[in-house]
Formats: sequence, structure tokens, C-alpha cells
Amino acid sequence: MKSFAVNWKTTGAGVAGILSAAADIINQLVTGNPDANHLMVDVTGIITALGLIFAKDGNVTGGTVQQK
Repeated sequence: MKSFAVNWKTTGAGVAGILSAAADIINQLVTGNPDANHLMVDVTGIITALGLIFAKDGNVTGGTVQQK
């Protein structure tokens, strides 16, 4: 099975994005002030971060470099 977290740069950016969006969601729930607009931005951020985690490595241009 191919590993999805090969490139540490995109994986790190994706994890940071998920953590920041999750922190904002938790903050909204703890304060008792959930806002639909903020939640939609957070969900969009999580989806984008997942895209970064599953992104192709930066050193692969057309599939000529073997993956580990």
C-alpha cells in the first residue's frame, strides 16, 4: 500500500490546517457561540488540508520518480 504522508512539507501543512480548524471549532463550541459561516470556513479548511496530506510529492513531475 502506498503511503500518503511521504512528503513532510505537504503533510505538515495539512496537519497544521486540520489542527487550526479543529481548534476554531472547539473554541466555538466551548464558548457557546457557534457561527455557521465560521463552521463552513473550518470545514473547507479541513478538506483543503486533507488535499495537502494526500498531495503528490514535490519532486515527482510525471511519475518518472519511484515512490518509496
